[in-house]
Amino acid sequence: MHSANSKSSEHLRPLEYPYADVALELPIRTTYQYAIPDDLRATIRKGSLVVIPVRSRQAAGCVVSFSTDKKAKSIKQILAQITPDFAVDEDLIELGKWLADYYYCGFGEALSCISFIGFHDVTEKTQRLLRMANFAQITKQLRNGRADLNRFTPKQRQVVAFFLESANEPIAPSELRTRLQVGPAVIRNLLNADILEETLEPVDRKDDYLTLSPGSSALTLNTWQQEALEKILQPLHERRHHTFLLYGITGSGKTEVYLQAIAEALAQGRQAIVLVPEIALTPQTVDRFRSRFGDIVGVYHSKLSIGQKYDLWRKIKQRRVAIIIGARSAVFSPFADLGLIVVDEEHENTYKQNDTPRYHTRDVAVMRGQQRGAVVILGSATPSLESYYNTLIHKYTVLTLPKRVENLPLPSVELIDMTKELRERDNPQILSTRLVQAIQQRLDANEQVILFLNRRGFSNFLLCLQCNHIVKCDACDITMTYHRAGDQLVCHYCARRMKKPDVCPACHSSEVTLIGAGTQRVENELAHRFPQARVVRVDLDTTTRRGSFIEKWRMITEGEVDIILGTQMIAKGFHLERVTLVGVVSADFSLYLPDFRSAERTFSLLTQVAGRTGRGPQPGYVIIQTYVPHHYSIVKATEQDYDAFTVKELRVRKILRFPPYYKLISIVFSGVEEELTRTVAQRFANIAKSLAYQKGLKGLTILGPAPSPIAKLRNRYRWRLLIRHGRTSTLHRLLDASLTKFSQLRMTSKVALSIDVDPLDLL
Repeated sequence: MHSANSKSSEHLRPLEYPYADVALELPIRTTYQYAIPDDLRATIRKGSLVVIPVRSRQAAGCVVSFSTDKKAKSIKQILAQITPDFAVDEDLIELGKWLADYYYCGFGEALSCISFIGFHDVTEKTQRLLRMANFAQITKQLRNGRADLNRFTPKQRQVVAFFLESANEPIAPSELRTRLQVGPAVIRNLLNADILEETLEPVDRKDDYLTLSPGSSALTLNTWQQEALEKILQPLHERRHHTFLLYGITGSGKTEVYLQAIAEALAQGRQAIVLVPEIALTPQTVDRFRSRFGDIVGVYHSKLSIGQKYDLWRKIKQRRVAIIIGARSAVFSPFADLGLIVVDEEHENTYKQNDTPRYHTRDVAVMRGQQRGAVVILGSATPSLESYYNTLIHKYTVLTLPKRVENLPLPSVELIDMTKELRERDNPQILSTRLVQAIQQRLDANEQVILFLNRRGFSNFLLCLQCNHIVKCDACDITMTYHRAGDQLVCHYCARRMKKPDVCPACHSSEVTLIGAGTQRVENELAHRFPQARVVRVDLDTTTRRGSFIEKWRMITEGEVDIILGTQMIAKGFHLERVTLVGVVSADFSLYLPDFRSAERTFSLLTQVAGRTGRGPQPGYVIIQTYVPHHYSIVKATEQDYDAFTVKELRVRKILRFPPYYKLISIVFSGVEEELTRTVAQRFANIAKSLAYQKGLKGLTILGPAPSPIAKLRNRYRWRLLIRHGRTSTLHRLLDASLTKFSQLRMTSKVALSIDVDPLDLL
């Protein structure tokens, strides 16, 4: 990637480098050399963000190395520096190189993702602050009785007294006027008299979470928790990397183990990262960590503004923040001495990035732990089969928490066979008779209820009873979901919207009806059946506004909500002691996705949502509505039997030759012309198959190309190719060779290639 004849630069000062190698924010894995202009020579360093010319336009990039040798006759100059005091750390640049190579993305694309502020130009936020001029001199004169305060008006004396009593604490002019009820003229006269002085100082753009003072004490651990903690602390004390899988049933106290391990890392002067799978989980996690550690806990996720991210980066560099809590990208927090990384609910699919770079946060966390000599804890009540398998081959060490804290019992689970409801009731409803009765009982007892349905919207689709036509999105091969708000059909993939038709678009019959149910429809049903109940709906439609989930979370925890209705956002991680009933409206949705992981996802989701109840003094109860009550994933979730499910599912995966026994790379070809897209996909497959035969790659399978389960998305036809082998390195060698040969054929640029290493979603 870098010049082979560049001189060793360890002995050179930055001012002596005439050239910089820059990774551009483009889908290319090579770097480009640029000359450093004299006016930037003193400020640019490794990791600096810069603006460079690329052909006839400008692009952003990151300086990844320096050189003294010119690689070409004509070299353009760097145009400008972006956010001059910011730089990507050297260890993160190395991580970016690995990310680009492993996940097949551009080096600059990886670094843009890793950089706390992307490749954006950010300015420091400042504010005007007032303080007393010559404060030490005036206080000394007051002590000696030489200061005359009578020369001030009563309002001016009030201002002077404020600064004397607050030890000259700086304050914004507007806040001072509001607090003391004085006019701007009072402050202006004191400034003119040199009694007050005004400065422009940087101010932090704070996050939206509570600022709590540390005060909560560490809890006494039970035997299982203590044994797990002691094993975690051993490599932590030795400052060596080790990955642990903390397998603890729901409510077993995994978070307290995290907290006490982090406290030990802080005692060593090191820092910690805590990853959660959903932004929705951060309010509870932040509250708990800040109540233990105070304002050294920072929050990082995609909903923060660029300014907030920049200010958090400054706090990290100033060592004012030592713990970061956040979703995927928080794994790249730029700590100088990282000691511990926690990946909570490590099994969650949301840890996989769906766009470039398509990294899995769990795997990046393990790689970063190896890189920094940090301990990694992967925590879950339903570990992913990949992580569990890694314990079987001794790559990870499993730690088990088999009991709930304080020996609280697991919730009782009841299955409702909805086929019986269909047979026994003339007009079957969304909620079974048994679930309605159970909800009413909890409302009468002033207890909370969680209702889970992993489908947002009012209804799943619009069906014509005359010709069986289903209304689909014109741009995507997906049924459109009905939303009562706006009386419209919405595509959940491309966001296309249309007014709900009164007649069938195909045959013009008026016999059209809404089929299925989403969270909006369940919310409507609850309002009809339980008009006095306070219901809050938590799904993507209700939490898009910044701070909206935090607002809902406060309502829930402060007792302002009786029924919490939502999608998978509410299925994990929450600790709510007043919740005594969980109702799963439909357990079958995830079971019939065209994906080999559907059984694992169903088991995990049901087990996790069931674990949200019975965490307080009252026993918990779970009611699961299903049309397939005998499916093994649903039966084992009902029994909370992870071990039995895993044994069966691993046997199935081994027979099918799928992960965790085999590795996959998915390649999706997409284009606006269906036949051309198919032709290009087939040509690539032929190249890969020919090379695999020439190289004698035994055990390697190429599946496809075939139309993707979602064959059309955003007006582009999609064909998928899967490459399978037991070793990732073998897949990489074949893919590298195939891409090289494919590029030499100069195939049409009208078809895009999307590569996903270790894919989770095969839709």
